[in-house]
Amino acid sequence: MQMPCSPVSRPVLATGLLAGVLLLPATVLSGQTAPTRSATAASAGEIVQLREFTVSDEKDLGYATTNAIGVTRTNTALIDTPQAVTVINQEFLRDAGAGELYDVLKYVSGVSIESNVGDSVMIRGYTVRGQYTDGFADTQTQSQAGAEPFLFERLEVLKGPSALVYGSHAAGGVLNRVRKSPLWKAGGTGAVTLGNHAQRKAEFDYTAPLNDQFAYRLVAVYREEDLTNGIETRHSWFKRWNVDPMVTWRLSQNTQVKVLGEFLHEEGFKHFGDNAQLQPFVAGGATTFGRLPKDFTFSDPLARSDNDKQAFFAALESAITPDWSIRLAGFANQWDHEVTDVLPSGMQANNRLMGRTARFISNYDSDYTVALDSVYNLRVGSSDHKILAIGQYFSSDNDTTTITGDIPPALDIFNPVYTFTGLVNPRRTTNNNSVGTNKSFSVQDHVKFFGEKVQLVGGARYDSYRSHTDNRLTGVFGTRNSGDNWTYKFGAVGKPAKAFSIFYNYAETYNANFGANPDGSTFVPSTGIVKEVGVKSALREGRITGTLSYFDLQLQQIVGLDPDPARASAGFRVQQDRQITKGIEADVVLNLLAGWDLTLAASTIDITLTTKLLPRNTPEKTASAWSRYKFSSGVLKGLTVGGGWNWQGRAAAEPANQIFFPSVGTVDAFVQYAWKGYRISLNGSNITDEWYLKRSANRNIFWAGPERLIKFKVARSF
Repeated sequence: MQMPCSPVSRPVLATGLLAGVLLLPATVLSGQTAPTRSATAASAGEIVQLREFTVSDEKDLGYATTNAIGVTRTNTALIDTPQAVTVINQEFLRDAGAGELYDVLKYVSGVSIESNVGDSVMIRGYTVRGQYTDGFADTQTQSQAGAEPFLFERLEVLKGPSALVYGSHAAGGVLNRVRKSPLWKAGGTGAVTLGNHAQRKAEFDYTAPLNDQFAYRLVAVYREEDLTNGIETRHSWFKRWNVDPMVTWRLSQNTQVKVLGEFLHEEGFKHFGDNAQLQPFVAGGATTFGRLPKDFTFSDPLARSDNDKQAFFAALESAITPDWSIRLAGFANQWDHEVTDVLPSGMQANNRLMGRTARFISNYDSDYTVALDSVYNLRVGSSDHKILAIGQYFSSDNDTTTITGDIPPALDIFNPVYTFTGLVNPRRTTNNNSVGTNKSFSVQDHVKFFGEKVQLVGGARYDSYRSHTDNRLTGVFGTRNSGDNWTYKFGAVGKPAKAFSIFYNYAETYNANFGANPDGSTFVPSTGIVKEVGVKSALREGRITGTLSYFDLQLQQIVGLDPDPARASAGFRVQQDRQITKGIEADVVLNLLAGWDLTLAASTIDITLTTKLLPRNTPEKTASAWSRYKFSSGVLKGLTVGGGWNWQGRAAAEPANQIFFPSVGTVDAFVQYAWKGYRISLNGSNITDEWYLKRSANRNIFWAGPERLIKFKVARSF
């Protein structure tokens, strides 16, 4: 078995994006005249009639956001939601110059990174296995850099179980990414970014109405760098392009159809860690941290990852009456993942020579969702009801093959010589196909009494799941797993003042746990309950927004890797009985002075497994602050300066809790200057160049946090 071929040349797409971003005049780039009166009227109609399925930043004040779309898949005021929700809007994404989603998610309380892939975050100590875009499952497993931030209008972090809408993968929380969509006015942005470590990026975003009925948008990104997850280890390189075309067809003032496609290709060096664990494995641990060069990797230069994505979304949205809106939507996604990587198989007693193995993984995921959402606003006596009903069918098909081989001789970690040319003694360790379906129906009533001073939220969801697994390696075919489950939600909101609320939330979560072990054994569903109380504010017309919450979450029958490394590498998983999570979180956004914004976040969390051990990569405490100031007059008019500080407390580095990562704080900063449609930015992340271990897979595999990255960006709006 040979490694995949070497990196391909730069796609032609990059040339088109780079050429003319700054050179062509706006009239040439747009090719459009000003929107007609009827198109403007259509825009107003969209805001009035289809507001249930559209969230706007019109009421945002700087970083402060008042509404979210992901909580119920409908536009909802955060202060009226009995759940902790944090929104990262377009202004924050732009100012932070995010290369990966975690670059901004780290400024949200209770969020940490789980592994070496860009979107694999943890919320309240639980890994977010399912990714969601516009409320729908959006698989992008093992992407080298996760989803591209430029594709999204905002990120919504929904804390706690959200099973009423999202079903599985929603124990600690859900990350809902809100995609950009066509607008009924012409406008766009083109940008070029250059940075250290050979960072190069081109971005293009343009939207316009074709006529009174059609509007379109095209978002495209090309990215290239000598980094892997923000680290330039030996051999690192990465390339990616995204192209997202979108069209909105307005059938009438109250009805429209949205269609979009997403096409992605990425490839890059696959490294599986920067530091190796030395023996003996004693309490506190003994690592090579500080003894090896910063660019050390035990991966081979031929190790690489290749991913391709083709996704399509279509939705028919209609306001049947002024009080009743429906949406019929479908989302189909195919994700092809191929990787050859190198893993350590253990250190020898001399703490110098490391055994290594290599894997070739071929993974094909395809899934689709069909859903019918209905929102009905009803007044009964003195109470106002918002009734949400969702019927959904979800299907997934996963086919995985893994071939493992040895790499002799052992690697001298202090004087590494990479001589690997192919797998030795290759053996197939995984070869299975799993197909699963889930049918669900949920209904929720949000009722308001005495205006909005007292609000009650209640709902239920029914799930019925089926899965079928064939393991070609072990010869166990036709393994079936099926069942059904009811989950319930109850919440209350009290508003002694219009800009202040107190909330209580009781919610249940449910995960069907598709698939089976190689021996045919299946898994029972994971179930959980969260109880949460807190306060929210939207004071001074939204200039002071924030949430302070206390939560108590209990999850049972959690699925994780088998603690035996040999069984884990063969694909075996186990279920733990129970995990109890309690914590306090605070997120505050201040916009007290003209031009000045400040965000503050902090959390403390206490997680206890049945084994009385903490899960890995979950900091016990976090804190962060981000601020900016925009000069609006004088000689500095157009200048914006800002930055942030992020601190994460100690975290367990492996399941046995013998090794802990120490606490660490990093600093980011930026400066921007806007002039006549141009925006020039200089961003620096981890500007103090802290070298620290951030996350781990086990006691042999660690990843360092991103090093100092500098980016210079020139953008033009047209």
